[in-house]
Amino acid sequence: MATLDTVWVDLLGTSFEQRFYDVDGVRTRSIEAGEGPPIIFLHGGGGHAETWIRNLGPHSSDRRCYAIDMLGHGFTDAPENSSYTTAEVLDHVVRFLDAAGIERADFCGESFGGRISAWMAIKHPDRVNKLILNTSGGLPATEDRQADDVRDLLARTTASLQQTSDEAVRSRIAWLFADPAQVPEEFVRIRQAIYARPGIKNSLTKLFSRIFDPEDARNYWLTPERLAGISAPTLVIWSDHNPIHSYEDARKGFSYIPDVRFHLIRQAAHWPQFEQPEEYNRVQMAFLREDSVNYVQTALATSTG
Repeated sequence: MATLDTVWVDLLGTSFEQRFYDVDGVRTRSIEAGEGPPIIFLHGGGGHAETWIRNLGPHSSDRRCYAIDMLGHGFTDAPENSSYTTAEVLDHVVRFLDAAGIERADFCGESFGGRISAWMAIKHPDRVNKLILNTSGGLPATEDRQADDVRDLLARTTASLQQTSDEAVRSRIAWLFADPAQVPEEFVRIRQAIYARPGIKNSLTKLFSRIFDPEDARNYWLTPERLAGISAPTLVIWSDHNPIHSYEDARKGFSYIPDVRFHLIRQAAHWPQFEQPEEYNRVQMAFLREDSVNYVQTALATSTG
């Protein structure tokens, strides 16, 4: 049975606001909190800003947090004529920075948002301070077990978009959780409201067809050569039940980033930031606050990986 927690409970005591920006004609939603150096939170494919609802409060203690709905997601516009390639979504994020007056920021991305964050660090290193890749997408998924997980995700995504029933949407969200019983009922309602918005079914259908199309995906895979070009200090956060790519896959795949460290969160799947928020927030905030040398020493002493 889905839980009855609401996003309001997670934001109690936090001074926050929901804002909409005109990003070159694309109305773009951002949930914001705190003051200080900026950090951009990017959700996964088919997701929305509420992905980060258990992280905004703690991080807002010394940072300005921006959890945005990316192009064609959430309550951001979904233009019919967009192709929703990784390059287009990335360009929208860059233009959001310009619209919000942000020259440089820390970037934290989950799943597809991790892929976009990594490409920000590759293509726009002058705009990225530190980089956090949380169960990030972008690594090739070519093994049989990975292909099975991809097929499962696509089937659940297609059903949730076409049917929008409680059961179909809950099944799609459950893919993110180690314990499906922990899926908040409110998140089912949030996604149903999003799926009813103009253009969203079109945008997400296009996006997922491109993410997992072998020919198109190859253009944006995070290959060793591309990852070696990331200069930002990077933290990779993974989980013990993550679908598609295991922790071993992540350690091998992202090891080509020159300044990288890893942390494994247990009893979580694709949403460790929501399933285990206390550990996630502690590890990520320590990384953001410490310089690279001190953090590596701390990580070596405390890592569960």
